[in-house]
Amino acid sequence: MLMATWSGATFANATLITVKASAIHPTQPAIGKAEVAYDLAHYRQKSRALFDDFCKGEGAGKVADFSDSSTLATATSFRCAKPAGTHPDTVKSAVIAPDGQVYLTDGHHSVSALRASTPDSDITLSLRITDDLRHLPSMAVFWDYMQQHHLVWLEGPAGKIAPLELPSQVGIDVMQDDPYRSVLYFLRGIAYERPEPSPPFLEFYLGAWLKSQMVITPADTATQQAYFALLQKAAQLLIQASPQTHTLPDSASPTLSQLGQLSEVNHKKLDKLNNPDGKLALLFRS
Repeated sequence: MLMATWSGATFANATLITVKASAIHPTQPAIGKAEVAYDLAHYRQKSRALFDDFCKGEGAGKVADFSDSSTLATATSFRCAKPAGTHPDTVKSAVIAPDGQVYLTDGHHSVSALRASTPDSDITLSLRITDDLRHLPSMAVFWDYMQQHHLVWLEGPAGKIAPLELPSQVGIDVMQDDPYRSVLYFLRGIAYERPEPSPPFLEFYLGAWLKSQMVITPADTATQQAYFALLQKAAQLLIQASPQTHTLPDSASPTLSQLGQLSEVNHKKLDKLNNPDGKLALLFRS
């Protein structure tokens, strides 16, 4: 049996493990690659942001000390403000499967961005284990459990997939692109506000609904102004829909209201995206 290489410890009643990024398995087939591309552009513009995001993901606050030569590949080249695990609630969640492998249940975009920022090194990351499922008798039972507890998203850009069709790793080069998921990233706080606590795969539910309302073409994502027009259209569609609209044909799926739909577009925040120093300008300069 192939076993993942990881080690664990308990911090503030949370079990944290450290694991090589290449050994982390996804629980969704796709990511919004425009979101990851924006993160990478942000890291290139402001290197502190990279180390801040890494330290936050370690449960260690922000970065306290780094230099131009610092890299995630060399842990001694920078220092986080707190010891790892000090804030376990900011560490991305995962489960351990019966085969000993680690499956990420939150943070696919963050892990993808951190990996892509340091492509020549297999960086080590901390994860917070919410379910240790090594006691289950088989991987088939494991996947049944994951679906029953809404810990896996088996919808790809082309439709439903089986668990065995999930990518082998988490990363921008191995996962599919879901442009609707990217749109929802940029519209957070503009056309919807994530409720607390948020249900798993919130943006994928909203993205699935948005896909039923509009088609995103390559031309829509080719330029900054085209992308801004796309965001404007998507924001209007979202706020104008009935709050009781289910996000999937399944009547058990969450409604737009349950997922934080706003009653009006926050135009100030929307316009800020398209400013010369806004997120879209940075994305399309990268």
